[in-house]
Amino acid sequence: MANRNTLFKQLRKEKAADPEINKTGARYSIKIKILMFFTTIAVCALFFTVHFEQKINEAKDYSLVPGYIWPEQTIKAEFTFPVYKPYEQYQLEIREAAQKSPKVFIYDDQALAEAKIKLESITDALPSASPQGNDLQTEIFGEKLLAPLYELTEAEKQAEISNIEREIIRYLNRAYKKGFISVSIDAVETDEIISIAQPNKRAVFKKSNILDANTFLEDAKKKLKIKLPEKFIPIVNEIIPRILVPNLVYDQKLTDKEKDAATKSVPRTEGIVKNGETIVQKGDRVSEDQIKKLQSYRSSAFMKSDRMYSPWIFIGSFGHALLIYSILILYLYFMRKRYFYDNLQLGILSGILIFVAFQSWLSVQVISRFPIEYFILLPALSMLVAIMFDSRTAFYTTVAMTFMLAGIRGNDYETSTAMMIAGMLAAYTVRDIQSRTQMYRSIFFIFIGLLIPIVSFGLERSDESITIVYRMSIGLLNSVFSPLVTFGLLFLLDRASNIATDLRIKEYDNLNHPLIIKMSETAPGTYQHTLSLATMAERCASAIGANPLLAKVGAYFHDIGKMMKPEYFSENQEDIQNKHDKISPKKSAEAIKAHVELGTKLGRQYKLPQRLLDFIPMHHGTTLIKHFYAKAVEESQGQPVDENDFRYPGPKPKTREAVIIMICDTAEALSRLMADDKEGFARAIERIIEERILDGQFDDCDITLKELNIIKETCIKNMAGMAHKRVKYKEIPKQENNDGGAQGKN
Repeated sequence: MANRNTLFKQLRKEKAADPEINKTGARYSIKIKILMFFTTIAVCALFFTVHFEQKINEAKDYSLVPGYIWPEQTIKAEFTFPVYKPYEQYQLEIREAAQKSPKVFIYDDQALAEAKIKLESITDALPSASPQGNDLQTEIFGEKLLAPLYELTEAEKQAEISNIEREIIRYLNRAYKKGFISVSIDAVETDEIISIAQPNKRAVFKKSNILDANTFLEDAKKKLKIKLPEKFIPIVNEIIPRILVPNLVYDQKLTDKEKDAATKSVPRTEGIVKNGETIVQKGDRVSEDQIKKLQSYRSSAFMKSDRMYSPWIFIGSFGHALLIYSILILYLYFMRKRYFYDNLQLGILSGILIFVAFQSWLSVQVISRFPIEYFILLPALSMLVAIMFDSRTAFYTTVAMTFMLAGIRGNDYETSTAMMIAGMLAAYTVRDIQSRTQMYRSIFFIFIGLLIPIVSFGLERSDESITIVYRMSIGLLNSVFSPLVTFGLLFLLDRASNIATDLRIKEYDNLNHPLIIKMSETAPGTYQHTLSLATMAERCASAIGANPLLAKVGAYFHDIGKMMKPEYFSENQEDIQNKHDKISPKKSAEAIKAHVELGTKLGRQYKLPQRLLDFIPMHHGTTLIKHFYAKAVEESQGQPVDENDFRYPGPKPKTREAVIIMICDTAEALSRLMADDKEGFARAIERIIEERILDGQFDDCDITLKELNIIKETCIKNMAGMAHKRVKYKEIPKQENNDGGAQGKN
């Protein structure tokens, strides 16, 4: 309880100290955050411990593969134990036994007699059939079919009918010995069927001999056509379907019992290891047989310990999941506080980790001869995090996901390494995504990220070629499906949350946006400043490897608050009197600071994404409005002046892009004042950056001194390009015509 209270206090202290995260509601609730932590860890821990349909609780170790060099000490059996078949192999044998189990039929010894009775009832009535009659046989067979009988005398008719009956009976006697089943022969998957007659007599019928309704009719037509005159065959073909009674009737319950007995007869073990026998020696390249013995030895020792369902196992799994989850949580807490305190964003990252844990668990539970573990869609989730958050967050999330995969799959180093490489390459390919179609280039990089580890591990362990090919095929499917899954999840999350991805930011890279058009009309000086700043910021971002799109679009909207009172800003005072001449320095500072709050409100009114809204207060941070502060000190006549009255409200820049806008905002203004003094401009920019560092404006961002120097140099180059001198072109001199007049231009 004490630890939990300490954690609550620490989180509250952090929230109170940072205005950016000092927000209320469920999205920023600490209690919901703690519940989210516990739920994520508990669910992942369940995937470590819960396994269905396992008759024996195996000590799984998926890192043991043929060709693995045994690094530990020589192991000798301390007790006699059976060698268990691998669970996958055992389940496969059970399925094969069930598939090979024959269907069971009840033998009906009265079926032939019933068929003969039906035949006799039909043939007895045939002599009475006549063309003029209205009898049942004429209605059933039709006059056309019975026409050959009408031509005969009564004696001849009786003789032919008796012959037909005799030949049909002879055929029935032979056919029923083969077996006549009540279901379609296509439903019989095995080569044999079992017949059970009372009392408990079993017989086996070959599938190649038995008949169903269709084959019975075809065979009867073929055989009786030889024995009977051609003209009576149509009558015979009409009689046969009316008398058929199967003598082998399918029984589902007996079939299920037979199948159950077949699966239970599959042996679970395939050998025995005696006490004292060497299982594996240190330095051995382990074989499949040794792997089976090692896993069987561990499983047997585990079962002998009477701790199969010990609560300590679940506690240990909880701790295991906690350690992996802490990789992500600690990174977010120290490096990405805005994600950590936002329960929506934290929930998305936690949900992604749970989803990978579930897929890893499913790859263990689903028995398949294919390496389905290479279809875990970890690269897709790495791309999603890179697009929705940033590439560094994607890196740490990928590491946490691969550790979770390896742990749940039982130290599966091979698969986790392949997924880590593929996930990192996938995240890198969408790092600066500008369009949705750009994701499809990721297919190549994901496949390369899976292919190289698969081939490398396969060659090292001398795997069969077909095994490597199977893994490569599943890896190819993963690389094709991952961008599609990323696209689908991104579509859903874009609409379910207001997290602005680069794809959404791209939609605002448009000078025809209503806010930008309004700025050009109401504050033309600010508009020109914005365009120049956007170009400079984009180049600086590209130079240090930041997000050029975000820097550029953030510059478009950073000063939209100036539209509300444009006359208070120098760039808009070309033809009007400076209003600051008539008010106090403190009032001037308040008017200048107001554009931050007004810009934020205006941006929310136009539903700008939060990533763009952040640039409005952050590009000034908590810097001092030096001009009016100095003026206030001058006019104070020695009285103290509160510096906080002349500072912007903040917060300080949290991203490198916001730092770029802060520096470039001042640099662009200076470039207009010092267009002809490149050296002075360079010294001024350097001095401004030093002042910002000493003022602590960059303390909340992970920008480096090297990157700040690159930004400075880029600003200087950009200023030189904007202020280059133009050549003064000569005018064409006027020439005199012969008549003394001036010759004009053509």
